[in-house]
Amino acid sequence: MHVSAVSSLLFGAAVVFGSPVTLKRDSDLEPSRCPEFCAGTNRTETDPELYICGDPRLGPVSLPSGIPLEGIVGVDSTYRRFGGLCPGQFLAEFTDKEGKMAYPPFEGYGIDTAGRPAVFNLTLTPGTYVDRFGSEFGRYVAPAGSPYAQRSLPPHNLNAAPDSKYPYNYYVYAVARSLVVQAGPIAPWFGQPGLGLQFLLSASLSDLVQHGVLTRVDLEADPNW
Repeated sequence: MHVSAVSSLLFGAAVVFGSPVTLKRDSDLEPSRCPEFCAGTNRTETDPELYICGDPRLGPVSLPSGIPLEGIVGVDSTYRRFGGLCPGQFLAEFTDKEGKMAYPPFEGYGIDTAGRPAVFNLTLTPGTYVDRFGSEFGRYVAPAGSPYAQRSLPPHNLNAAPDSKYPYNYYVYAVARSLVVQAGPIAPWFGQPGLGLQFLLSASLSDLVQHGVLTRVDLEADPNW
């Protein structure tokens, strides 16, 4: 199975990054929803003003506006940061005994009727765009432009330094050489519906960029990728 550049358009890859990124709040941050909004959270001493309740696990205070991030993860998207839970409830449900985020079984893939991960091999062809919210040391990507709610990622994947070249930890890549990946639907988790598509790469993004398999898109120099 192949994904062409035309198919990428269907996945939402042909979006524009040219609008300025400004700040908005999302509906899950209304203090009136929770009697003690920050109960059960852990305020950090490192840049606490950047994060909800000062807790990096809860993600940045504001979600983005501006194309495409506003439609992917901003207040105009389908994303609700805590899935309607209060912050402490969210952490109680989705962290382990050490307070670290607890990830879903089967590498986050949905399961088939036999209870097995629904995965298949897929060839990404040159000209396909993929993206990622997270470090370049990772191996998971999605069709570029996929809604954040469909990715079942935790809020802290959006954390980035205020002066980062890649706001909200968002990276876009163009496939330069054909690449076989493990693909499959994403299971619901972290209060999100999932059901998007994820690709597991054979090596880290940084390695694939270094070897010319992927080309990193400079979102400042090439805003209209």
